[in-house]
Amino acid sequence: GERPVKLSIESTPEFMQLPLEYQGFCPWTMVNRHGLLLPGKPAIGVVRYQNTFFVFAHATALNAFMRAPEEYKQGVLVIAQRSPELIHLLRLQNDFPNQSISKLINAGKGGVDEGGEEMDAPLKKDASTETPLHFVEKNMDVNYEWNEWALRRRALQMTNIRKCVTTGQQTDNSHFRRENDSQVYLPRQKDTQTMKTSATQPPITIQYTAGLRGTPAGALPSRYAKEATGKPGRLNMVLEPGAKEGHLVIGGRSNAF
Repeated sequence: GERPVKLSIESTPEFMQLPLEYQGFCPWTMVNRHGLLLPGKPAIGVVRYQNTFFVFAHATALNAFMRAPEEYKQGVLVIAQRSPELIHLLRLQNDFPNQSISKLINAGKGGVDEGGEEMDAPLKKDASTETPLHFVEKNMDVNYEWNEWALRRRALQMTNIRKCVTTGQQTDNSHFRRENDSQVYLPRQKDTQTMKTSATQPPITIQYTAGLRGTPAGALPSRYAKEATGKPGRLNMVLEPGAKEGHLVIGGRSNAF
């Protein structure tokens, strides 16, 4: 088959008037960059293949096309089948003689691939995004004050602070002063148990009224009454738990102990 030939300005008199294929866009970029349209640079060189002229964006794309030109030509056709709007833009009407933009969009199929099988046209949907013209900015200043007198008071405080001076001094005694901490062991609690149990029982004092017994005519005389006539009187009696029967009670107390 025909081999691609690289043309230069020196070897081609009509270099600037050559009809460029794909409207001057780089076929290598369209195939490898998902249909990106990047203008080629004729200064790098123009490649002639099958009486058509191609330009590329960089030398790497030109060398790759020189090695496999048919691969990139078929790749551009596949990109055009997926994006029908590129057919008229790249002037590919000869490769799609019976197709138009409206027909490709409205039809259920989008053309044929390299194996001759029909390909589904990509679904197209209209989408839009709306953003507000002026965004509402929220900036809360905690130091904001609307009262004029409060602002004046704050200004006076700042003025007084600027005039204040902090001074300090240190003496020989305070220079060597420091904080000391001491750690001690807490005393342990000790208990002693003996075989003897002892207790103390204090005397119990009971106060009652003596001389209440008798008849309506008169009360019976009581020896515990304070008055000789036998009238009722208050009496304090001390009971000692340790006193036994037969102990002598002197002055209201027992001499049991």
